[in-house]
Amino acid sequence: MSNVELIEECINALIDKFQKNPYFFSSERDLQSYLYHLILSKEPFGKEHFTKNGYSIGLVHADYPAISGGRFDLVVLDRRLISQRTLKNQRILCGIEIGLNQSYEHFEKDCGVKFVKEAKNDVSIGYILHFVWGFHKDWNMLAQFGHELAQQINVKEEIKQRDFFLLKLIESNEVNVLAVKIIVENEA
Repeated sequence: MSNVELIEECINALIDKFQKNPYFFSSERDLQSYLYHLILSKEPFGKEHFTKNGYSIGLVHADYPAISGGRFDLVVLDRRLISQRTLKNQRILCGIEIGLNQSYEHFEKDCGVKFVKEAKNDVSIGYILHFVWGFHKDWNMLAQFGHELAQQINVKEEIKQRDFFLLKLIESNEVNVLAVKIIVENEA
């Protein structure tokens, strides 16, 4: 199984947990921490790696700074390139932004959509995971969020080389989940 497939397996496990027991997560940080734990527990992600300038680093990081500003909730660095790059110039295999009961504006002003817009962030694959539960649930919020995100991806000139996939869409009486995968065509 590839690293990306392992990460998506963890994302699906988070979504399944949320779908079965949404109130297990009382905050966005709970969702981020749970996914961080799931990814780090997978074999290739808990190991130590060395950068070109000799620093020992891990592959999974929370609250990771983006070159274009803002921070990714979670990233997994590209382990194939760690030894070829310096500490501050690592390629991000997967950048993940998570929101709980948030509007599109949260993702726009935070870092969620920036990896779609900014090639300089050096991200191979981006994930936007949008969770809505209980009394916060606005039936139109999810549809509006998906529409605005798709519009951003399709309208921007610099986005022509990117692909946008709906990983999962769950709508029920208790929860809504929108999981989006964005593949960025950048050279390593």
